[in-house]
Amino acid sequence: MSDFQNMSIDQLKAYLRHNQGDTEAFHVLMDKLNAQPNQKIYSASEINKLGEIIDSIKRNK
Repeated sequence: MSDFQNMSIDQLKAYLRHNQGDTEAFHVLMDKLNAQPNQKIYSASEINKLGEIIDSIKRNK
């Protein structure tokens, strides 16, 4: 069993790509994401444009 608490967000995402059924790792990832400052909350109308938002975020990194 891995120590998910010590894994970075990127490591957890990579792990979950290959272990999609691991709910413990998923919950740790969600906790880490929720703990990040300056989270952006999207409105219902923005959700319809999710693809564009993701592309925009990728371009700005």
